[in-house]
Amino acid sequence: MNERPEFLKLEELKEKIRFHMHRYYVLNDPLISDQEFDQLLLELRNIEKAHPEWITLDSPTQRIENAISDKFSKVEHIVPVLSLANAFDVNDLRAWYGRILKLDDRVSDAGYSVEPKLDGLTVVLHYRNGILVQGATRGNGIVGEEITINLRTLKSIPLKIPVSVDMQAAPADIYVRGEVFIELDDFQKLNESLELAGERTYQTPRNTAAGALRQLDSKITATRPLRILCYTILQSSDPVPNTQVERLEYMRGLGFPVPEDSEFVGNIDDAAAICEAWVEKRDKLSFEIDGVVVKINELDLADDLGIVGKDPRGAIAFKFPAQEVTTKLLDIGVKVGRTGVLTPFAVLEPSVIGGVTVSQATLHNFDFIAEKDIRVGDRVRVKRAG
Repeated sequence: MNERPEFLKLEELKEKIRFHMHRYYVLNDPLISDQEFDQLLLELRNIEKAHPEWITLDSPTQRIENAISDKFSKVEHIVPVLSLANAFDVNDLRAWYGRILKLDDRVSDAGYSVEPKLDGLTVVLHYRNGILVQGATRGNGIVGEEITINLRTLKSIPLKIPVSVDMQAAPADIYVRGEVFIELDDFQKLNESLELAGERTYQTPRNTAAGALRQLDSKITATRPLRILCYTILQSSDPVPNTQVERLEYMRGLGFPVPEDSEFVGNIDDAAAICEAWVEKRDKLSFEIDGVVVKINELDLADDLGIVGKDPRGAIAFKFPAQEVTTKLLDIGVKVGRTGVLTPFAVLEPSVIGGVTVSQATLHNFDFIAEKDIRVGDRVRVKRAG
């Protein structure tokens, strides 16, 4: 048995990632943030890159995909619904640019669409003769779950396209990719109403949206404030515009809600600047995003670049620094205010959140500690806001 420290670390990472994938994809109840999961996966990939002889078929890097529930009918997607490789900073973004430039010198003249990366659940909508005939989850990218009846409850999804007779005509057959999410104000109102009714409240908008779409009773789905934004045409029977910017306008012309905050730039330097600006802008949105997506605007060029593993080379996700992490509660301290009021605070194992090292957090009051059953040694979620 190999006892080298790097090999033991690899085995530990594989075990951790499998555990957290099950919590995220199967139970819809993650214990760590997306950023922390991405870092675990990146660490595993780096070890396997240095030691390819250690890669096994059961490694999480060989199959990163969602579980498919037996509760729903299966849908085989018309084309693979791919995920994206991640860039964690501007250096990663420029490295991606360097790699694709080596493959095709047309990249040097390419423009880019920079779009917010919604933190929701990916779905595929199929319209035949302008009528919504099927909706499915992304699933593992090849096979998804048929959830048409639940998606029909979303008022932002057009049941017929175009939505008005004075709009452009719809293709005979079209498949559109979108993201279902819940706005932050709506999420807060939902939790307040559930709390008043004595029901269980939810932790994150993303998990709430995912759980609502996979309800067996569509009446429950209809009570959740779900919305959708569409951003990709997977396939169409009729010709569609050949740039990402024009396709967004084309979808808007059919009546689909599309991201309003997407931007077009002419070079990678401007794309990098926009990515960095979004780190500050993210808190001004009415919904959660966990990054931005940089796409080559010329879609023929993006297609010609092909796929590496399961990721298209023509686009990359620029991921934000984590604003929520899990860490260990080391101690509970008490601050005495000028008026003598005692306020408890958490002493935490230091963690980097949104680029800042955090080692303390408020616990509000002693009733809060009792209500949440907070104890020294607990694993806790810490969120940085403002």
